[in-house]
Amino acid sequence: SKLASSMAFSRVLMSSSNARSSAVADFGKQIAARLALTLEGVKAASEIERSHVMTVEAVESSIKKNAETEEELAGALEFALENPLVSSSLAYDLTPKGLSSDENEVSNAAASTSALAMRILNEAYVCSFNEDKAKYEKCLDLFVSSVVNACDLSNQNPKDNERKRIANAAASLLPHQLGAAPFLTPSSLNLVSSLCDIDEVVKKFSTKTPSQTIAEAAAARTAKAAAEKRATAALLILRDVAFQRDALRGSAVDCAVAIASGRLPASAQIEDKALKLVMNVIFPKNVDCADKVITSAAKELEFATRFAIENHEKIKKANEASARKKEKHGYSSKSALAPQSDEEKQALDRVRKPVVLVMALAVRRPEIIKAIMENGCRDGADVLAKAIRTNMPKLARAAATKHGAAKIAVQVADMASEKEAPLLICFLDNLVTAADKSLPSQELIDACQEIQKARLDADGKPDIRYIMPVVSGIKRVELLKELPDFVKGSDEILKTALHRMSERLGRYSMIFRDEPDPTENTLRGMSSCEQMVYLHQLDFHAIGIPQKRYLDVIRVCLEDDEVFNDRVVQAALDYISGKFLEGESLPLAYMRTIILTCSKHESLHSWICHVLLPRLVEGQVHSDKRQWEGWMRCAKMLENTGDQGISSLEAIEKLPEEQKKMYRAKYPKK
Repeated sequence: SKLASSMAFSRVLMSSSNARSSAVADFGKQIAARLALTLEGVKAASEIERSHVMTVEAVESSIKKNAETEEELAGALEFALENPLVSSSLAYDLTPKGLSSDENEVSNAAASTSALAMRILNEAYVCSFNEDKAKYEKCLDLFVSSVVNACDLSNQNPKDNERKRIANAAASLLPHQLGAAPFLTPSSLNLVSSLCDIDEVVKKFSTKTPSQTIAEAAAARTAKAAAEKRATAALLILRDVAFQRDALRGSAVDCAVAIASGRLPASAQIEDKALKLVMNVIFPKNVDCADKVITSAAKELEFATRFAIENHEKIKKANEASARKKEKHGYSSKSALAPQSDEEKQALDRVRKPVVLVMALAVRRPEIIKAIMENGCRDGADVLAKAIRTNMPKLARAAATKHGAAKIAVQVADMASEKEAPLLICFLDNLVTAADKSLPSQELIDACQEIQKARLDADGKPDIRYIMPVVSGIKRVELLKELPDFVKGSDEILKTALHRMSERLGRYSMIFRDEPDPTENTLRGMSSCEQMVYLHQLDFHAIGIPQKRYLDVIRVCLEDDEVFNDRVVQAALDYISGKFLEGESLPLAYMRTIILTCSKHESLHSWICHVLLPRLVEGQVHSDKRQWEGWMRCAKMLENTGDQGISSLEAIEKLPEEQKKMYRAKYPKK
């Protein structure tokens, strides 16, 4: 009967476990393994039923944690319920028995490849040739689930010494046992990876409480170290499988990369170890390993992209709500790349790890940069694009060091489509930033100019955005030729270009530099003072822009008083007035700029009244009707300022008699 069979199996199993002779014990395990797989549907006797229950609970727990292998684990669970003797045998060595055995005895019970679980696996493998071919795979999933469950129970009950001994022994022997297994499956590797899910455990044992005793603190540290050791053993299994089992190399690498990228749960320390395993151990092993790593990383980037797109609307609404709240309280975000809400911060944390991993691989295989830009520019993947931009400086710095800035710039530009242009420009920007405080090299400047010629804008002309990263290193005389194109662009493009031109010339911001050798143009970049001068001197008719745009460009600069402050404006106006005395005509917008400056910079009133206006009178400003109208308006604004000692009366008195009468006729003295 089934009851008698169950009792007989239990006696065989107990006898093999208690046998003093290793040969007798091994023989008993062989018999038990054969009986377990033969006696299908026989319930486990009370002595070993606890092991069966533990296996079932282990698989149910694994199903909850491993959604990707839910179908395979559901089949394993059904198999365990139909074969209680098999499930009992697989978890028998992992079940606490309440005995006062020491740690060595626990280890020896499962140390060799002749352990009961291994005998079951070998017997199932033999049976799979003639019977159900999935029987071995189900047994393997049951065994690994039981080991993972034993480790989880130890993490939950760190004071239970027997569970701790069992978990430590099982995790340390698992690499040897799986190494000796006939073959492994992707689902079993996913189960092994769940040993790394110790983040909550590490946080729990790392938190100290005021009431915690020295002994409790020591026990917590020991439990934390044991959990990390078991997780490390899981990474070693993935490494061994990747190196030794070609058929499963891809699955092992997938798991390791998923842990490193944060998709499979793990503690920060284990994620770091997984990243080092992938980058420093598996990738350099051989070409096939490297290709598998790149394929897996591309999958993780795709997962991150889908996550970003699926959560786009949620993040957008959260950002809008956060923006309204900040506006209400008068707050403003300092950085465009900073998260605007808690939801966006969480999403950035989720997608950052795969981005960093793929970027690290892209340094070794630059062609991967194409996938980074392609995914970052997909509709709705805004949070991924932000993560890419945030980490772009590291990629650019490393790629420039390894391949050369000019070479990698051209290579990436050749790969990027027009839709990916924003991230391409971001990459080029950071190639220049990576050069620290030095000017961009001539090779990089030539490369960007080559890219500009190859990539045309909507009007079929070279796109000016591609030389903006290197304008600080371009000769000033050449920048003068490019300036009209920047003016024709949007205000944002113009401001960015002007900033890049002057970013290495902070100490010269209030100076119009003269060429050291008039016969040779050597000055590079363009200071803020020089920009203001040259913008005024633009011949808008010749370059084909409306007068309104010419005037708006100067207004945009004046509004940016962090760059074009009062001293910069004063230096530019002073330089132009000096040239006026030398015989050059005043630019059209000159007096308009002075009037705007009077309204914006009260600090310059005295200088305008006592220096600039008299100087313009000396240069006979009244000979130009438009400039003379502007001069009179400016003089009127400052004639009665109310500030002691600040008045344009002195300049007015210096006017020729005819012009003075003309001024008083238009603006009578009060």
